[in-house]
Amino acid sequence: MIVPASEATDSPRAAESDARVAPLRVAVVGDSLSAGRSRFLGNGLDDEAWMAYADGDGIEYVGGWARSGATPDEMAEAVQPIDAVDVLVVLAGTNAVRTGRTMAQETAAYERIVEVIRPKRVLVSSIPPYRAHAAAALVYGKELRNVVAERGWTWVDPWAAARDGDDWAPGFSTDGTHPAGPEQYRILGESFRRIILESRTLPSALGA
Repeated sequence: MIVPASEATDSPRAAESDARVAPLRVAVVGDSLSAGRSRFLGNGLDDEAWMAYADGDGIEYVGGWARSGATPDEMAEAVQPIDAVDVLVVLAGTNAVRTGRTMAQETAAYERIVEVIRPKRVLVSSIPPYRAHAAAALVYGKELRNVVAERGWTWVDPWAAARDGDDWAPGFSTDGTHPAGPEQYRILGESFRRIILESRTLPSALGA
């Protein structure tokens, strides 16, 4: 299943009525795109952590692991179990591209992350444009999408506002790798918020 942000409703709070039953317990695993200004998510949410803008009103952030520079394999080694996770969001792969690792080399890492967290639903995000390694990032993204489909996870694309074709939209990134600052992370967080709330309708990966 594909959940592009561009098909979501205009309001970042549009799915709140569905969220009043109980907050979705959400875990995040990733790299600098999720780690925040401190470069490590374990230091807490800050103004450059997209989860800060998705949290609350139907979403309860319950932890996870994200560190600047981390590859999926490093994430899989570091992540710890978390009780009763409704939704796991994995945003990973840019550093695999940076270090020349292939999707074939990293597939087992995504599987280990899911096995450790054991969430009801798994959302694997597309990676954003990567200007320094544009062609390799596109190949990795296509292969990652195939892996997600084969395992019955959910492929999501929160980057509609950030992307212009295969590159960043003007002004959204200054380094060609990350959103430019808090305003851009807010847009990303609101996009993720819509996607996460809409995931309530997905079947549970745990059969519950």
